[in-house]
Amino acid sequence: MSIKNKMSELKKELLLKEASKVFEEIGYEQMKIADLAKSAKVSVGTIYTLFDSKEGLYLSYIEHQINNFFIELEDKALSKATPQEKIHSFIELKFSYYTQKRKAIEQSATNNPLFFNTLAKEHSEAFQKIYNYLEKCFIELNPKIDKDKATRMAFAINGFSDGYISLWLELNDNLMEKVDEVSSLFTAMVESCNEH
Repeated sequence: MSIKNKMSELKKELLLKEASKVFEEIGYEQMKIADLAKSAKVSVGTIYTLFDSKEGLYLSYIEHQINNFFIELEDKALSKATPQEKIHSFIELKFSYYTQKRKAIEQSATNNPLFFNTLAKEHSEAFQKIYNYLEKCFIELNPKIDKDKATRMAFAINGFSDGYISLWLELNDNLMEKVDEVSSLFTAMVESCNEH
């Protein structure tokens, strides 16, 4: 990689870090590229060169968060002995991320009923790591299920937990209080699942 490319990647990383703060404090709609440029001490043109658009910057932010989520999930998994604990950690971490980043996703999720589906499709490579993690947990929990069934269940738990997040955004209740409920429901479903 050339020095120019390395500098470009470093600028991109620093801008993404600054944009993350803004998205998480005031949300996507309120964020202005000119304000971000001023706070990051770069030109508006630099931001558009690196991210193409405000939406491109937001999508980079989302991808960065998904990757951070997976790294943290793997770290947590190392300290968990059972698949039940790993499933619980997944739900707890996912709900925690959304709770902490509510401002960053609230308008997008509210304005687009397919927000969570779009995320999974646009960031399929990052999500695949998460699905693989869940598949392993499910097969470890119930060796009677095959990889195909475990994959379907991984997609199901992700969608199921997204439903809880959507409801939380609507009702403004305490999402973290639902962690035990969601992980227990899924653990029971996986344990009772037969091969066919």
